[in-house]
Amino acid sequence: MPNPKKNPGIKKTHNMKVLLDDTQYALVQSAAKAAGMKMAAYMRHQAIYGKIEIHNHIVANFSSLERIAAELSSISNNLNQLTKYFHMGGVKSEAMQEELRRCINEVMKMREELLTFGGEYRGYVKTSRK
Repeated sequence: MPNPKKNPGIKKTHNMKVLLDDTQYALVQSAAKAAGMKMAAYMRHQAIYGKIEIHNHIVANFSSLERIAAELSSISNNLNQLTKYFHMGGVKSEAMQEELRRCINEVMKMREELLTFGGEYRGYVKTSRK
């Protein structure tokens, strides 16, 4: 596949040299890759226009999310019924406590399953939970 023809009216005649240490070079290289640009084009754009906005497209499997939402709905219904029962002075039987433990375990499993949909967390490290 041949290289695309360049606009003959635009020639780059000035040269700039930037010295970077290994860490800075790696940061610029990864940012350029995330933006889908070559390093020279990325640095040129940064110097002239400022920050490049990188948009990550979110792809979701809605059938899986709908299934999880339905399961969470039924679990929350069970928990609400148990809570109402205990608030009305219901006896704390072993069966009720076991049902409560089962619901909590299901919620924790679903939480882990939902975290797999999120992928890698890219937020502020001090506020993320491990």
